[in-house]
Formats: sequence, C-alpha cells, structure tokens
Amino acid sequence: MDGLSSLVVDGVLALLLVAAIVVCFFVYRRLGTIKEGQAELRLLVDQLNHAVVEAQRSVANLKQSAAEVEGRLQVETKRASSLADELGLITEAGNNLADRIERGLTGAGQQSRSDAGQGSTEQVREKQQQKEILSALREAR
Repeated sequence: MDGLSSLVVDGVLALLLVAAIVVCFFVYRRLGTIKEGQAELRLLVDQLNHAVVEAQRSVANLKQSAAEVEGRLQVETKRASSLADELGLITEAGNNLADRIERGLTGAGQQSRSDAGQGSTEQVREKQQQKEILSALREAR
C-alpha cells in the first residue's frame, strides 16, 4: 500500500499544482488589467494636473483684470460723485433763482393792486401772464 498511497499523494499534489497554475494564470491576467488601468490613471492624473495649472493661471488673470477694472471704476465713481455735487449746486442755484423770480412776481402783483385799484385790461393781462409764469415755474420744480 505504500506504493498506492504515494501514488494518491502524488496525484493530489499534481491536481493541487494544476489548480495553483490555473489560479496563477488568472491572477496574472488580472495584474495585467490593473497595470493597464494604472497607465490610464497616470494619464488621467497628468491631465488633471494640467487642468489645475490652467485654472490657477486663469484665476490669476481674472484677479489682475478685476484689479484693473476696480481702479477704473473708482476713477469713474469719483468723477460721477463730483458731477453729482456740481449738479446739486446747479439745481440749488436754479431753485433759488426761481424763488427770487416768484417773490418778485408775487410782490409786484401785490404792489400793483394797492397802487392803482384800476381794472384796466392791461393790468389784467399782466396778472394773467404772471400767474402763467408762476405755474410754469412750479411745474418745472
């Protein structure tokens, strides 16, 4: 039985060896697939790195452009502010002038009433013109 048991043990070992060879073959194929995937992954990482560098460059250009626009905007804002101040002064002067004209017209109308007491057509026309001027000035404000 010694010969038979050694033959059985050799047969089992041969089967285990064949099984190990088959498993090694499948593992080798999978390792090849992993190596191909690794090369693709390396290419993808390189492309991502390139995209990040381009994005950093774009952000730097954007910051520079924003700084230039901010400078121009500050200059334009100062100019607009000074123009607004100037327009405010002009408007105030115009209002003062309109007030003086209104006071002059209403004061002249009161004096003419007290002086003459006449109802001549010329005075009536003059008063009508004064009223029209006053209403136009009030609408212009």
